[in-house]
Amino acid sequence: MIVQGAHPSHYEWLVNRTKGSVTPDFKAIEAVDEAGRIHGMIGYSGWTETAVVMHIALDNPVAFRHLVQPAFWYPFIMSNRFISIAVVNSDNTRSMNLCRHVGYREVYRMKDGFKVGVDQILYEMRRDECRWIQPSWRRAA
Repeated sequence: MIVQGAHPSHYEWLVNRTKGSVTPDFKAIEAVDEAGRIHGMIGYSGWTETAVVMHIALDNPVAFRHLVQPAFWYPFIMSNRFISIAVVNSDNTRSMNLCRHVGYREVYRMKDGFKVGVDQILYEMRRDECRWIQPSWRRAA
């Protein structure tokens, strides 16, 4: 699997899976196979001086193993942000589990924030809490 910056023409792949939208500040990385088929993508939007919103879509769970370290290295190290934010609907248990698994913590739940009966959950991960960029990983890279 090859991890690379996603070309803007590929952003629609992520948008179709996350029901999000591409904003002028949108950037993404992708995991592709040798034929160029996309298996997973991480998008970034809503950049502020300290934070960024991450959007994740996977067609192949193996892709996340290749994406997880670069996914956090990019905003926290290369872009010098301190907070990564993820927004997930409460009916998306796979995404909620993924957020918790990688180290996000729920910081706010907006009741009926997506639609009646489906909350929107705001997750955050702070750079100093991110195990994916810890010094032991940096030495192994």
